[in-house]
Amino acid sequence: MAAESRPPFIYSPGSPLMHPTLALDQARLYGFWVPGDLEKLQASVDRTLNACSRGEIHFTVLTHYVLLSFAEITHAHSDYPVDLVKGWGKEVDIVAWVMIGGTRPGEVFPTFYAYPLHIWVDDCMALINGRELYGYPKYECSYAMPGPDQPPSTFRLAAKGFQPYSMETKLAVHPLVDLNATAGVTDEPAKDVLAWREGLISCMHETPGFWDTHPAWRKKFDEWFDFFPGVDQIFLKQFPDGSGHRAVYQAIVVASAKVKEIRKLSLLSGRYDLTLHPFESFPLHHTLGWVIGEQQAHCGFYLEFDFEVKEGIELVDNSKLDQEHS
Repeated sequence: MAAESRPPFIYSPGSPLMHPTLALDQARLYGFWVPGDLEKLQASVDRTLNACSRGEIHFTVLTHYVLLSFAEITHAHSDYPVDLVKGWGKEVDIVAWVMIGGTRPGEVFPTFYAYPLHIWVDDCMALINGRELYGYPKYECSYAMPGPDQPPSTFRLAAKGFQPYSMETKLAVHPLVDLNATAGVTDEPAKDVLAWREGLISCMHETPGFWDTHPAWRKKFDEWFDFFPGVDQIFLKQFPDGSGHRAVYQAIVVASAKVKEIRKLSLLSGRYDLTLHPFESFPLHHTLGWVIGEQQAHCGFYLEFDFEVKEGIELVDNSKLDQEHS
């Protein structure tokens, strides 16, 4: 559906919804690769992106390692003139990123994307804008992560939901993820961006079984990941009708994250262990293939940077079904 055929969006006075580009400055991000299950990850992508793609693009999971990131963004605002003058906010985003490749019929090499299959935030404004502008599947959370001058030793994620499912269960906050450093963890600052990226990619290569798909794609993936965290992100953006059974809008949307400045980066050597708690509202053992209980996290890293997320662009609009896709 062409954008010109849609009515203008109605902004009420004082609307919290912003226009892109979103500027996310003074960010501190920790990342860890946590092994999941390839079949479960591909099933999650099939249920979401591939179910929406109308056969125009096929999305393939590249690795069963999921990138778990904890990011504190100290100064977030919109660069759009009417929104820029409103002010700025602070937010924390915790994301489970799945690395995928999208191929159209006849293509040999894919286009690579970072897919935020799960994301939790601590701020309602961040939740509203992420969900409605792009399709980030954001949920509110409580968390713990190191401060600027604290050692990178303890990370916590809890969220409000149902555990277990039953007619007697009351909505409440439950722990979901704990990530703890064990003996031998050190924060090793990198000399420059190139050395940091080479060190991170080298660690990924050395992690057993990291790559799960076409061997010929690996070199191009490394070249794409060289720009991390400035990579294309992909979303399933949809809104239900009043019955909850049909989508009034459903599309695959891509937005580019662009790094503006990097101030500090390091690699985290040593061992981290992640503990996944049972939580029926967030069944990560099913969607990601993480195991309930303890598992090792690999290739930890840290960076301080400014970045921006550009306007979302539709790859596929599945809002109106023809007879073939109904």
